[in-house]
Amino acid sequence: MTTIITRVFPDVAAAEKAVKRLDFKGLPKRNRQIIVAGDKAEMEMQRAGVHETAMGPYAKKLAAGNAVVAVAATYKPLGVARLTREIFENADTIDMGDVVEEAKVAWEPEKAPSVLKDHPLFLTLPGMEMPGRVSTMFGMRLLKDHKTKRPLMDHDRRMSRMFWPMPLVSKKQRSSSVISGGRHMSKMFWPMKLLSTAERRKSVIPGGGTPFSRRMGMKLIS
Repeated sequence: MTTIITRVFPDVAAAEKAVKRLDFKGLPKRNRQIIVAGDKAEMEMQRAGVHETAMGPYAKKLAAGNAVVAVAATYKPLGVARLTREIFENADTIDMGDVVEEAKVAWEPEKAPSVLKDHPLFLTLPGMEMPGRVSTMFGMRLLKDHKTKRPLMDHDRRMSRMFWPMPLVSKKQRSSSVISGGRHMSKMFWPMKLLSTAERRKSVIPGGGTPFSRRMGMKLIS
């Protein structure tokens, strides 16, 4: 529901002063209206939601030079109906007696007009109102005829041979060692044998497997 709150002000200046305070509080401009005397005053009051019992008294006040402010208190800002009442109470308004100046009406969500309906050529520059596609105007084709795919290279030569004349793979038989002659890399700086076939001793101490303790005459277990 929407609460329609209306008040009569002595003149337009007083009405604009109250409206500025409403704007400062965050009331959308589309939700408030200042109505003055004129040929469309009655229609404007009806559109603003002025209560039917206030139409006659308001029309007389407008004819006398007064102004009417109508506010549609929906949901923005929070507590908009209370804020509007407080601002109107502190403003210079005219007491209308028993006239209904606040009523609830059904609220309909605002619907933005279609851009295409109101502005069908909003991306068109003046003088370019030509029917059809932009591509047609400039002679551009959007689609091309299908072509059969073909390999990137139309020959059997490998790309590597264009800058590397030597063969990439050799059929020559390989030796077991990468070093010519089969020599081990270690023999180049270590002339001695790396492995020995001599019989190993049981102890690293010269003299065989006699423990050092026995040679000194010491008992390990008492």
